[in-house]
Amino acid sequence: MMRSFVLLCLSVSCQSIDLLSDSFTQSVGGILQAAQVGLSRAEQHEEKAVMRVRKETDDLLLNEGTAIGELLGAYSMELQCAIRNLSNAVNASGMAIAAADAATPPDQAHQWRGPLVDAISNAKVAIDVAATAVHSTEHHGKSLLRQAKATAELTLDKHADELSHHIGDLSASLDAAKAKLESILERISSQNLSANVTVVVDSNAKKDDIITRMTEVETFIKSAQAASQAKIAAAKDKLDVGIAKADKEVAAKAEDMIMKLVGQEHTELQKLRGKLTATAISKLRGAKTSVPKQQVVHPSKTSGEKKLMAAP
Repeated sequence: MMRSFVLLCLSVSCQSIDLLSDSFTQSVGGILQAAQVGLSRAEQHEEKAVMRVRKETDDLLLNEGTAIGELLGAYSMELQCAIRNLSNAVNASGMAIAAADAATPPDQAHQWRGPLVDAISNAKVAIDVAATAVHSTEHHGKSLLRQAKATAELTLDKHADELSHHIGDLSASLDAAKAKLESILERISSQNLSANVTVVVDSNAKKDDIITRMTEVETFIKSAQAASQAKIAAAKDKLDVGIAKADKEVAAKAEDMIMKLVGQEHTELQKLRGKLTATAISKLRGAKTSVPKQQVVHPSKTSGEKKLMAAP
């Protein structure tokens, strides 16, 4: 942009000078030399500014990759924790069902209908639903994590693309930021969860009150499933808010860097333009046009005049 501006200025100047005489050649040379020196100095300043912004951009993208990697890692751990908690609740409920079956009197164990049969059946159905939720949540959770990671990487792509229009290709910086995101996500996700805590179904029912105990099991497993879903939803909301916040902060920093770079470039152009204008005016004022001397044409003498002049 800066070189194009200078070439345009020189083109206009030269067009003006061509209308004058050849005696301006030396002045044009001086203008060209001054323009070249000024352009070289301005380009050096601009290159330094671009290099500084590139370094800031490297840090910016890397920091964003780190922050998003930590957010995704925390989300992954929340998913794992929610799945583990529900799985533990399913196991505890299954043990409670087995204990109830063992405590059921033989004369009631093979009944086809009645309050006891309904209570046990309802508890078993609730456990089966929760067990299915464990597997589906585990599968769906991985899909959610991949989707969140893809969304985060698109955010990095967007910021890198915006900045690349002003400071050049940023593919290496973008790759480094994504690699950082991936490594942090992997490190956090691979951490072992705290040791499993033995989960039991609290019961206030009497030992032989199997119906009440089964009702408690049903309530317990449904509550555990609801808590798992709520935990996952809260983790997703937290992740979305975190990514949106990081996106906003990086966008603001990127815009500030771009504005400073554009402002500095404008300043350099203004300086260069002023120097070129001053140099051109000085050179052109100092140039002198040489007007060729005109020969004085004397009228031809007549033959009579010649004879008179020749007479003694």
